[in-house]
Amino acid sequence: MQSLNVRSSAVTQLNVDELEGIAQVEFTNGKKYTYFDVAKDAIRELLFNSKPDTSIGQWVNNNLLNTQRPYKLGFTD
Repeated sequence: MQSLNVRSSAVTQLNVDELEGIAQVEFTNGKKYTYFDVAKDAIRELLFNSKPDTSIGQWVNNNLLNTQRPYKLGFTD
């Protein structure tokens, strides 16, 4: 699991695991979620091709919230 340096008004923490296709998000309201079956291409794009002005909130919306990804409340180990 790789923790990203996050600057976002909506997200305080974002961890991703490209090999497993998992993303963990902590929102500014304190709620934590683990998302499964995340597109590995989307994770790679975030890790290796993102520009400094990439919106973390927009990435979370496009790749996690606005999809049918299975998720669970809290972080998994």
